[in-house]
Amino acid sequence: MRKKWAKISTLILLILALQGCNLPWLEGTEPEPKAETNEPSLTETSAPTLSPSSTPTEEPDISLPVFTDPVIFDFEMFTPTNGWALTQDNDRLLRTVDGGQTWLDATPVELHPLPPDVISLWIDAFFLDADTAWFTPNSLGGEIYHTRDGGVSWTTYVVPFERARYFFLDENNGFALVDLGAGAGSHYVAIYRTNDGGETWVEVFTHEPGESKSLPESGSKGGITFLDVDRAWIGGTYPMTDYFYLHTTTDGGVNWALETDISLPDTYIGSWLEAHQPVFLTDNTGYLSVRALASDDNMYLLIYRSDDSGQTWTFHNAVQDGRDFDFYSLDEGWMAAGTNLFKTTDGGATWFLSVMTGLPAGEFLLKLDFVDDQHGWVLATPDDETWDPLKLYQTDDGGANWTHLLP
Repeated sequence: MRKKWAKISTLILLILALQGCNLPWLEGTEPEPKAETNEPSLTETSAPTLSPSSTPTEEPDISLPVFTDPVIFDFEMFTPTNGWALTQDNDRLLRTVDGGQTWLDATPVELHPLPPDVISLWIDAFFLDADTAWFTPNSLGGEIYHTRDGGVSWTTYVVPFERARYFFLDENNGFALVDLGAGAGSHYVAIYRTNDGGETWVEVFTHEPGESKSLPESGSKGGITFLDVDRAWIGGTYPMTDYFYLHTTTDGGVNWALETDISLPDTYIGSWLEAHQPVFLTDNTGYLSVRALASDDNMYLLIYRSDDSGQTWTFHNAVQDGRDFDFYSLDEGWMAAGTNLFKTTDGGATWFLSVMTGLPAGEFLLKLDFVDDQHGWVLATPDDETWDPLKLYQTDDGGANWTHLLP
């Protein structure tokens, strides 16, 4: 399952800013239930009694230096021990082989020290598995870095673009959504494809000044997800209430169409919407989250499910202040929502509040990742205004007990 942390779009950030909300991720960056809805169950249930499973340990690879006291901002785990992370300043790419207790600096050594006029590499990475990754240092541009051994060694290729977000289906087939700039309500992009792991790229779509394209110039585009080499989705926002900005292609990104087989529950009519990229667990089953700034000034995360490869999307439920979700099986998953952690066992139709030991009450949960029914991690902060400090916690007994890893 490929998943990336979906951040609130420029449009919704602007709306919140106009309402006087202070959002920490803006600093230093670039560019009550109604009867007809299925609100999540808030029944407090103890996590099931599970025998703690032993987490295998591995000695950190001595070929990578230990990065002491990192401030983790984004992470993706693939096994109970192995995963990747980015530091808060997007300047370091890290790897762990012991479940997050120790982090190794996998950033190519030639990228530091930075040039005098550069404050961060602004890394945008894609992780295929525990060993395979690609990234571009957006502040430098011009090259893509690729590793097949967990960051011990890197291969670089010159690319014909800058400011790209990547999506790879396997070690060879990948795509780049390239930011061409934004202005006056428009966001221009190009799409490139590679079939040799990033060594060569072919442009399959681009916006041109004065030309109307099937993927409209208007709207903010948040990222791209491919189910196979032909089918993909781009989600984002559009400055209109009740509008799902979700476009799909069936020919590898050449032509696009607005996704129309998706509906908004009556309770959320009048909302500003941000459609994220779908997350597919199998060739057939996937989940789509839509962030809604509702007319009651509250934020909700709406969950939709498809069992026909994204042809249709069915609304399952919504959680107030939902920030991140993760399914580790077709029907079982978790959601971080404000200071609460919810669990579902029926595909998101019902969410139960989890009782947690080891996660301090009142800490805001920003991101989570589970690799199976036992092993998971959450990123939390006691201060939702500044996100300082950012803390990393880990569970190995299905969320019943949590261990503080960082800082």
